[in-house]
Amino acid sequence: MWAICQHEFIRLFKSIKSLITVAFIVGISYLVSDLVNQAASFFPAHELAKGHALGILVLIMLLGPLFVFSLSHDVINRELAGRTIRFLVTRTSRTKIIFGKFLGVVLFWLACLVITFGVVLATVHTFDAKTFWQCLSLLVYCITLAVLLSLAVPRPSYTMFLGIVLAIALPGLGMWSALSGHPAAQYTAYLTPYTFIQKGGAWIGFIWLYAVVFLSVSIYLFQRRDC
Repeated sequence: MWAICQHEFIRLFKSIKSLITVAFIVGISYLVSDLVNQAASFFPAHELAKGHALGILVLIMLLGPLFVFSLSHDVINRELAGRTIRFLVTRTSRTKIIFGKFLGVVLFWLACLVITFGVVLATVHTFDAKTFWQCLSLLVYCITLAVLLSLAVPRPSYTMFLGIVLAIALPGLGMWSALSGHPAAQYTAYLTPYTFIQKGGAWIGFIWLYAVVFLSVSIYLFQRRDC
């Protein structure tokens, strides 16, 4: 499992798209930090520190799903299409393959967050653990959904398209649920992670519960699939 995890982690960091994504996130974070610093005279120190972290949270909430799906939409079906999955299933269990792939992607995004929040830490010498946890929770939700999509849809070209649709739909549905007075909005709001992030506290646990459900369904589908 750990070999699969390491392989997926290294694969992502070697990808040009991944490097561009990391550079974009860090660059935007630095830009936000610079803009907030320019407004330092208008805000107290503790509010200034929150401003830096808030910029990262907004970026992850809006573009996080797109980043995750664009890089990991084919995390499993890539192996299925290339028949390399046959080699893996003879070496380890299918459950460990899913967990290995999942952990590899999570470690990649965890490293990205550490780098990004490191920029903020170097700027204002403050680390916002709450915002870091919210960003990580949102990304884990998207990662497990990407794993499930990659198992439910066999062709990587299809998951690329569906991943982009989901990446646009998730923030859109989250904002519609928060702003709309439609009766259905109060129910659909709990299908996305944004409501739980807005509520904060123990509500964040529901995002991880969704992640467990997505990962469990992925394992079930993989156990039933012929390789």
